[in-house]
Amino acid sequence: MNLKRKLTEGVGGWLQFEYHCNRSGLFSEKYLSVPIGHILSSITAERVIAEFKHPVLAKVKDGPGRRPEVDFVVCAPYPEIKYAVESKWIGRTKVTIDRILWDLIRLELIASDSETECFFLLGGKKGDLDRLFKTKDFLGDKTYKHRQPVLKHENNSRSRLDLVPTQPYRISLFRKIFRDFQDFDMPQILYSIRSNPFPFECKSNNYQIYCWRILSALNRTTFKPGNSKHYKT
Repeated sequence: MNLKRKLTEGVGGWLQFEYHCNRSGLFSEKYLSVPIGHILSSITAERVIAEFKHPVLAKVKDGPGRRPEVDFVVCAPYPEIKYAVESKWIGRTKVTIDRILWDLIRLELIASDSETECFFLLGGKKGDLDRLFKTKDFLGDKTYKHRQPVLKHENNSRSRLDLVPTQPYRISLFRKIFRDFQDFDMPQILYSIRSNPFPFECKSNNYQIYCWRILSALNRTTFKPGNSKHYKT
């Protein structure tokens, strides 16, 4: 079983167990650290590290504020990252699309710089997930023939997301994301592949987990946001 499926079914199954133990009031992004940590630990003898400094972006972030981090990593050997996981939970605090996009970009930067396997995990009530997937920011503007969803959630085929300003409805989102990295080489494209959500079928008020592996383009090309009239700040 690949790690993408392990994370989806393992975290999803754990949530079902915790729900039936009347612990759903504790569910949050931080609460997911328990099953994610256990699953990562089960496939390697190395230690799982939370909030690990991003190996690429932490070196170039200037000014005040916290340096970019990765939610979970396994290093083998340290500090080379073998697995990286970012997670988001839809609960009392709604997840914004720019935060999801930033997670995907940070994972792609790690995947491009090494042989690291990178994963993005998203969880919450099925009804909340379905509403997120239908939003214009996530799905893309329906008036455009070739709109691109942030992540393909309906099947397990490979999905492409352009980060260059080919999708006018996302320019403002990317401008916000790239504001502090104007002279940094960002990927033009990233790819993602979903595993079947777990549970695959459930009611809208039940909890569900999605997981995607994040990949770099085979012939990867980059651009500097500051050189784009759309992203320059």
